[in-house]
Amino acid sequence: MQSALADLIPVGLMSHYNIPVERFYGRQMDVVTRPDRTHVHSDRRCGARPNARPRDARRARFDADIASRMCGCCRVETVTADNTLSDVLVDLVSLCELLAEEAEETENREEPDYVPDFLRPNHNWDHWRTLQTELSQTAHGLQAHSWLLDWARSTLERAVAYVERRCREQQSIINTATLHQATVELQQVGATTQSARIWQAWRHRQDSTDNTSPDYAAYDLSARLQLPDGDTAHADAQTRDVSVRLPPLGRDPDAFTAVEPLSLWETTAIVAYTASADWIRGIVTLAAPPLIAQELLNPARALDIFHHPSGAGRKSQPSPAR
Repeated sequence: MQSALADLIPVGLMSHYNIPVERFYGRQMDVVTRPDRTHVHSDRRCGARPNARPRDARRARFDADIASRMCGCCRVETVTADNTLSDVLVDLVSLCELLAEEAEETENREEPDYVPDFLRPNHNWDHWRTLQTELSQTAHGLQAHSWLLDWARSTLERAVAYVERRCREQQSIINTATLHQATVELQQVGATTQSARIWQAWRHRQDSTDNTSPDYAAYDLSARLQLPDGDTAHADAQTRDVSVRLPPLGRDPDAFTAVEPLSLWETTAIVAYTASADWIRGIVTLAAPPLIAQELLNPARALDIFHHPSGAGRKSQPSPAR
């Protein structure tokens, strides 16, 4: 059987995160060893200096020994029954890498003088969206591969917990009075056919900037996120329950930079009033003041959102599908 050049899996990183690679044993692959023979490479150029020659390059059968020594930067050419499996494995590895970073942050917070990252001025307040998108995308792809889903259940559960934590942390630093005032200003502008076209064009942009968002002048430019100042003058005891399906992050033309299809006002409003969420499916239920809910439901925003009777949409996070 011929190897498919497009079907590449990151075996080195899979082994590092204990993702099962046994089903790929026996596949033929090209391997390269350097003089120290510590790592096995599948790419002749990996880690090589200009004009450096590999000590040994050969065709070998992929097995446990090669897997244990495989360079984490290399990808292994292999054949799978389903050509989508390589994409699922790459997504799973990416999620594992994000969880490793979250675990490191958790460990660092045990230090007495450590400032949590979300309280630092340079923190990326959209980090929770990156984590949530990776979780949803990975969980969706795993549905077609039950053998891998069984292994990944605990990983998905950890990812759900981290997304929930990041959402609550973000929630704790949002100034809802500023959010309310920005919403008043946005509604004074009004929803028109022209604004709907502007939203449509903005959501299909191919860059990572948000400074052309229709919300930019009212919220993004003047407010950003601020520490709560205790101003609850605009707090409303009455709320409306709405559920939003979060769109995945997009990619720019070079497929490197994440493009957020939600404006800063939208992500802030969603986080500020999240009551419950199914993070795997990317559905968030909000208990929002009527003014905020009305603006989110504005047809010009073209969000995947619906209103339901109070309390009807609030459900606990389900476990990964079995």
